Amino acid sequence: MAQFKQYQLKNGLSVLVVEMPGVHSVTSLVLCNTGSRYEDPHQAGIAHFFEHIVFKGTAKYSSPQLLASSIDAIGADFNAFTSKEYTGYYVKSASQHLESSLDVLSDMLLCPLIKQADIDREKGVIIEEINMYKDTPMRYVADLFEQMAYADFGLKHDIVGNKTTISAIKQSDFQTFLSSWYGLPNMLLVLAGDADVLHKDSTLKLVEEAFAKEPNQPRATTKVTIENYFSKQPLSVERLYIEHKQTEQAHLILGWPGISRHEDAMRPQLSILDTVLGGNMSSRLFSEVREKRGLCYYVRSDTDMYHEVGLVGASAGVDPNRVFEAIEVIMNEFAQLAQSKKPITAAELVRAKEYIRGTMTLSFEDSRSVAQNYGLKQLLLNKVETLEESLARIQAVTLEEVNQLAVQLFAKAKPKLTVIGPFDQRDKFENLIN
Repeated sequence: MAQFKQYQLKNGLSVLVVEMPGVHSVTSLVLCNTGSRYEDPHQAGIAHFFEHIVFKGTAKYSSPQLLASSIDAIGADFNAFTSKEYTGYYVKSASQHLESSLDVLSDMLLCPLIKQADIDREKGVIIEEINMYKDTPMRYVADLFEQMAYADFGLKHDIVGNKTTISAIKQSDFQTFLSSWYGLPNMLLVLAGDADVLHKDSTLKLVEEAFAKEPNQPRATTKVTIENYFSKQPLSVERLYIEHKQTEQAHLILGWPGISRHEDAMRPQLSILDTVLGGNMSSRLFSEVREKRGLCYYVRSDTDMYHEVGLVGASAGVDPNRVFEAIEVIMNEFAQLAQSKKPITAAELVRAKEYIRGTMTLSFEDSRSVAQNYGLKQLLLNKVETLEESLARIQAVTLEEVNQLAVQLFAKAKPKLTVIGPFDQRDKFENLIN
């Protein structure tokens, strides 16, 4: 059983330590309380861009090669990720290299060089990343769906930004961005892994030393009040978007209003509903759409949760000639739940609980997964939930609660639909979702 401890350093940095017995690695993860939804329209993509820039060199590790070689020399893994509501940077290493990991990580976040030449060069890389996503319909359909589904710019726009905003970003933009968001009080450091190392008092001293570095740009001195960025009406009135494209496979997303991140009491019920609907190869959608009818290669259920809004639905890649049949079959699965004609059964409830238990247990054997799971709960919900607590919440869900949630989500709300494919028949799609 993992044990955790929380600390607040004098410099404002919050630290969460999760001790994992029998593990010989440590993941050092810094989560910053910012993401793409907090960007101004003229700087769309800067949070993700900064993720790229920190790997271009720091005060101590002055080039990408020196930075990478310092990690390669200890056989560690390091990377970063950006979402709409948070950004993360991590190093996963063997336990004995924790000090080196912290040194690299703190230098990346506190002392990045941010050279204009690196910014200009990286613009081309990110623009090619944008091109790649647009040429990958299976991924791009999700971006188009969010652009259509959300009314608020912060949630609408792509995390990577667009070619116009990326081309215009300069060094001073990063300096303003850092001074607004990247202060230590707006970050959380998570250490997860080897209990024999992390329980020592010397570990916290290593953290204090690593993050005592003087930032090379002005930084935020308090935690940012993100509530100012939330929207009272985050969902748009639009319900259909069709991207005409000559593709061999049509890609679609159907979505209904879901639950927000802070409706946490319903999260276990939604996890079970999501699993039964399309979470694995024995799910309803997989069985009905792929196995029984051969309509698709992939089909799955989807859930998104943000601070004040959420969406739930399904996505699929189907034969363009059978796209209307596929949408009808998917819609029917949601309708039967909404109308209680085909409610979740006791057997499905048991299977879903065991599936979730198994997948969560496996993921918690990896120090990076543990760091991210514990850290995001703390960062976004201001709470820590252990594996045992999470599983107990799943186990406590009743059949009645899951079926009530399905009716609540799908009975009255109209779905939104986004499709990529060789289509011009808007009326046919409108008829299906109405």
